[in-house]
Amino acid sequence: IIYGGIILKERHFFAGNNTSKGFHSFFDYIISSEEAEHIYILKGGPGVGKSSFMKKFISRFQAKGYDLEYIHCSSDNDSLDAIVIPCLKIAMVDGTAPHTIDPKFPGIIDEIINLGQFIDVTKLQANKLDILQTNKAKSNAYKSAYRYLECANIIIEEINSIYDRATNDLKFTQIAKDVIDSIYNSKPVSISENLYNKSNSGKQGYLRKLFSDAITADGYISFIDSLCKGNSVWMIVGQNTNYVSKLLDRIAGEALKRGHLVEGFYRPLNPDKLQHILIPELNLIFRSSDKPIEGSFDEVIDLNPIIDIEILNSYKMYIENNLELYDIMLENAYSKLQDTRKYHSILENYYVKSMDFNGVDALFDRLFPDLKI
Repeated sequence: IIYGGIILKERHFFAGNNTSKGFHSFFDYIISSEEAEHIYILKGGPGVGKSSFMKKFISRFQAKGYDLEYIHCSSDNDSLDAIVIPCLKIAMVDGTAPHTIDPKFPGIIDEIINLGQFIDVTKLQANKLDILQTNKAKSNAYKSAYRYLECANIIIEEINSIYDRATNDLKFTQIAKDVIDSIYNSKPVSISENLYNKSNSGKQGYLRKLFSDAITADGYISFIDSLCKGNSVWMIVGQNTNYVSKLLDRIAGEALKRGHLVEGFYRPLNPDKLQHILIPELNLIFRSSDKPIEGSFDEVIDLNPIIDIEILNSYKMYIENNLELYDIMLENAYSKLQDTRKYHSILENYYVKSMDFNGVDALFDRLFPDLKI
């Protein structure tokens, strides 16, 4: 994806997530194979050093002042699933399960780097039974976590159905129209003059799907604050997250019609619904919250006044009871994700003890001799 230089020095987000639908991948949106100069696909088991390999690779570009994208792992947000150097159109991606990636244009764009070649298979074979059992336990823990997240999403959808009945559609439609008009037809103070009303007539818009937030073993992790830096921030506030997502859909649709790149950041629990959107060419991000907000923003769009309070109050106890259930489901999901991390650490330990990391370092220097500082 080409940004024309309109990105931060460092951007952090996720391309995969633990959701109510299981593990959900947006890895196809990390970088376009058709536009990329080179995509390195790392292969190998847990603990072979894929994340460290990526960190070593990207640190060379960081030292040289390039704009960078860090795509974090939703299972362990301290680890990386991918890295991108946008202006060079280069990416390095973890191509192992659950986001298995194979070359689309081998030898032209895609290149596999197999770190598994440095595994001492004899050492692994000695622990074969334990590894298989641990893998199975890890898989079962993930399945349990996803069942709890599915329950949590069902509860939220039940709550949202009440908010939907209490929300005035006509007033929502007017708000959506006013927001789009304020972006494109009456220059807001928050959008700089040279970017205002920039429309790429004849150019196809593109929606890049990602996650700014993730459901992880460490709880709920968000990078949205870092994505807001350097952009005008319009905050959308609304307890009815269905209508917040609808508003984001309409804003994104208008931007795409005008030929803009739109980065859509989707909800971790339900990856079909938008949570935030960023329009890089306008330096404009629409951030959402279902809670009361703190801090200052360039614009605030409040959807709560179009909710009928009397209808909502008649369901007050019902909503509160469901929210308690929702919290329990989430806590159970987090607990199961912590189990997956425990099992993953056991697996990593087996592989680490079987790895020749000197061989990995030698491979890096052989593949990227010009990256040495």
